[in-house]
Amino acid sequence: MDYKGLSGAFFSNVPGDFFSILSSPNRELYLAALFVVRDAFEDELVISKKDLREQILISLENSIAQADLSEDVEEGEVIDKELLKSLPGKASFLLGKLIHKGWLCEEDSKQGFERDIVMPDYASDMLEVLYRETRPRSELADSDVFSTYAVLSMAGEEDDTRRARTMSRALKVAAENAGQLSKTFRNLYYYIGKYYKEHADDEQVRDMLEKRFKEGGEQSVIDAYYHPLKTSDSIALYGGDILRFVRNLEKDPELIRQMAQSDASAEMAGLDEDERILEIRRRIDVIYRTFSEADNKIDMITDRNADYNRRFTQAVIHNLRSDNSIVSKIVRIMKGMEDNKAYSMKVQSGLNAVRSTFIDERSLRTDTYRPEKETETKMLLRPHHQKDEDRTRDFLKKSFGGYTMADARSYVKEKMHGRKRMETGEIIKEMDKFTEDDYTLLIMASLYGFSNGEYRVQKSGRHIKAGAYSIPDMTFTIKESGADS
Repeated sequence: MDYKGLSGAFFSNVPGDFFSILSSPNRELYLAALFVVRDAFEDELVISKKDLREQILISLENSIAQADLSEDVEEGEVIDKELLKSLPGKASFLLGKLIHKGWLCEEDSKQGFERDIVMPDYASDMLEVLYRETRPRSELADSDVFSTYAVLSMAGEEDDTRRARTMSRALKVAAENAGQLSKTFRNLYYYIGKYYKEHADDEQVRDMLEKRFKEGGEQSVIDAYYHPLKTSDSIALYGGDILRFVRNLEKDPELIRQMAQSDASAEMAGLDEDERILEIRRRIDVIYRTFSEADNKIDMITDRNADYNRRFTQAVIHNLRSDNSIVSKIVRIMKGMEDNKAYSMKVQSGLNAVRSTFIDERSLRTDTYRPEKETETKMLLRPHHQKDEDRTRDFLKKSFGGYTMADARSYVKEKMHGRKRMETGEIIKEMDKFTEDDYTLLIMASLYGFSNGEYRVQKSGRHIKAGAYSIPDMTFTIKESGADS
């Protein structure tokens, strides 16, 4: 890769002294002014220079009044000294710096002689990065795994006429999401080590616990990134499907060629067909490497987190033992609670503490307890149960609404209407309304399929929502001699 060319391309778009205001003695004021600008342009495409100056002044009046902006006057820059003594003058100087350094662009207004202000694309992108760094880390976790799975699945269901074009766009989004997921792994690994280093010199247990467990503290940041990867945005849940999708795509050179021909994006402009194919295969490789290595990276993060928790616990114990004042206070509180009932009630009400007593009537001092044997024998429910029919019907009525396995078998046969293979999702799509009876019969049908029934049931491990019900994703396959489908 031509890294020097990339750096040259960056500074051909971004002014060379673009970042200089962030090294100014008044950098906090400039950054605050940029955040005011960001909010001002939230719903606007263009703002008059006068209005934007007034917004900066109103929002930062106290900070502007206290700032000494004379330090930001550059050599050769002609500035009226009186200008920097008034609040409007300082606000104009601030806005002028943002324009001069390339954060904003000035252009002629269509209304009168007042100038208008617009925001360049690179400045808009950079402002979002700067603003992101001010947010609590727990707010920044993204669902990159599910979004990758969703966009690839959608593209795979397109018809032949739009499939190549949609697949090309979906692959680009999925590759970008894979890059974001890799960044999430790096960030989480870094945060765990960063927090441990912050505790290395802590001696106050209260400070350690507050940093770790307060709202917006270390644990909430780690949880915000870590738990989605293990649960709702799980690699285990969607990673296998993503890998299978890109493997199948990689084995289809004709589809890749069609994707290269149909891709009219700016990124592909100027590339010949072979170069486009290489770019598509690069995106496939990014997705494949990210998700094939994801489990290993999660294991590394899990081990690092476990080690951090162990070290944190040891540090807390060490500091508790070292801090005799805390230990002695706890001991005095416990002794006081034993000796003084009124004091005990006061402590309990203040700490929301309660005294708990556990009584076991079958303690170690009594004979070994053995439950009595059940006098009734267990019932084995079969599709046609003849013996003790009344008891069987009563049980079914209480547990399965009166349905038998024969009813469940008939239910599946009716839904298949001649097909040899059927999925739970197909049943739900073909129904106007999914009821409790349908849910009961599907569950019973799955139990029947695991026995020596007329069909086989295979569960994917996922669940499908149907109204208020969550149904296992199952595939029913009619058994035939010599074949299963």
